[in-house]
Amino acid sequence: MNDQNDINEIIETQENNASKNEQVISDEQKDKISEIERQKDAYLRLLAEFDNFRKRSEREKLEIIDVVKGSVVNDFLPILDSLEKAYIACAKDESISAGIELVIKAFKQLLEKYEIKEVDTQVEFNPHMHEALMTVDSDEPNKIVQVFEKGYIYKDKLLRPAKVSVSKGESKSYNNDNNEEV
Repeated sequence: MNDQNDINEIIETQENNASKNEQVISDEQKDKISEIERQKDAYLRLLAEFDNFRKRSEREKLEIIDVVKGSVVNDFLPILDSLEKAYIACAKDESISAGIELVIKAFKQLLEKYEIKEVDTQVEFNPHMHEALMTVDSDEPNKIVQVFEKGYIYKDKLLRPAKVSVSKGESKSYNNDNNEEV
């Protein structure tokens, strides 16, 4: 019977060793699986970060292009102003004024092609779009009375404000003691 006990002990020992080996293997597999998941997570984060970088770079590139376009156009605006003044000055000579008018029309078509618009001066004075060079007395306050130089907008960004004369409304004088109108 002693031999039987020895055999049973040997079998138990082998079974215990086998279960420990299985546990070691499964722990190793768990470690590998968690390492793979960690690497996958790092890869996905890196991929998302790169995609954000690519989008940000593209957006910044477009912004730089817009700034450069606006700057170049802004340099050409005084030429258009001069052409418009020449057109007015040569109004008596039809051949010259017709030629200048064609150049002005071509220039304005080019501005339109690049989404450059004139600042509207048929509205109430807006300090964000208009620059008041002088004020005049009038019945209606904040009305644009005269345009000295046209303003231009490029994609909702002001390139140059319109230089205008603005009405300041009717001025009333008051008696300082009673605040009564004189």
